[in-house]
Amino acid sequence: MSKTIQSACHCGNLQAAMTTDKEPGDMWLHSCQCDFCRSHNMRSLSDCEGRIEIRVRDESRLNRYHFGMGMVDFLICENCGNYIGAVQEVDGQLLGIMNANLTENEGKQFGEAKQAFFQTETREQRSARRKDVWTPATLSIASVP
Repeated sequence: MSKTIQSACHCGNLQAAMTTDKEPGDMWLHSCQCDFCRSHNMRSLSDCEGRIEIRVRDESRLNRYHFGMGMVDFLICENCGNYIGAVQEVDGQLLGIMNANLTENEGKQFGEAKQAFFQTETREQRSARRKDVWTPATLSIASVP
């Protein structure tokens, strides 16, 4: 039975909803060990068989941060500073992850994240991995008057 996992930054400008059939402990949960992810205490959550919708209320307060290879939009709220997740287009499909720490109960229901070291991957290897494990995504930006 499908369930929806909700997530939001502190001010509510960035929101995410993941629809999944998996139990919390069966989902892909990793803690990348790069400087950016460690500084944000990021625990990346995804389900390659699910769907994630990331919604932005005010695009002027959205920071699409890029670093490293510049392949991914790391979505950060400029108002409250929270990092909601990331998206990348691979082979014409938008894929995403969400920050488990911004879900209900700070994501404790998902358990411990597996530490991951992706720094040695090539661009092609990163895209292939993301295609295998990240969640098909949509990014919706509201029209602000």
